[in-house]
Amino acid sequence: MRWQDRIAHPLRTDPDGGLVAERDGRVIGIAQAMVRERLWCLSMLAVQPGVQSAGAGRALLSAALDYGTDADAGLIVSSNDPRALRLYARAGFSLRPAFNAEGTIDRRALPTADGEVTDAELADLPSLAAISRDVRGGPHTAELESALRWGARLLRADDRGFAVTMPRQGLWLLVARDEGAARSLLWRSLDLAGDAERPAVRWITGGQDWAIDVAVRAGLRPSAYGALCVRGDPGPLWPFVPSGPFA
Repeated sequence: MRWQDRIAHPLRTDPDGGLVAERDGRVIGIAQAMVRERLWCLSMLAVQPGVQSAGAGRALLSAALDYGTDADAGLIVSSNDPRALRLYARAGFSLRPAFNAEGTIDRRALPTADGEVTDAELADLPSLAAISRDVRGGPHTAELESALRWGARLLRADDRGFAVTMPRQGLWLLVARDEGAARSLLWRSLDLAGDAERPAVRWITGGQDWAIDVAVRAGLRPSAYGALCVRGDPGPLWPFVPSGPFA
């Protein structure tokens, strides 16, 4: 996924959620927020180095939250930046510590492919939306449409779950209704990832033991990184591995 596409997507779907902070006529920070039915997500918040911790990030987050006034739940996928984590915590988000799992996949560990996991297409998106609503409070339909345009592989396990893998990146998103489907989808995603240039699985939150188990069995190395920040009650968020930019 090219950086331009990552920025363009929320600008296209949620133009009023795109915000900038200025100082002396110069842009010093940006934020992008999205609303998916009752769910608000922060897609990006960035402040120019050198002017951080001076209030721009706080002002941007406040304005981004105003965009989602009607949403009763919120998600932010955060990096390890302690300033960002503190900002989100002070805004009322609970922080769920997360892990990355990276390394060379031990292909000898890959199980026989589960026949229930098949490729999905644009026509399948309406049925997949119901899974996202049940698990994280809002559909991923617009994000899946964009991911397919970017060359992603969309997998589904009937009506039990789906996963997205990105070329040279590994797993990008996984949402499931039960652990069995989640495990099958993750194993298949790792099989497709090959030797990804980036971590094969990112933002595995605490409690997603099924994902840690699969990652370790596949030879990947888990390390603590970032957090999933949660506000309100979006849903069980399990089994679930969020998309970094779009939760």
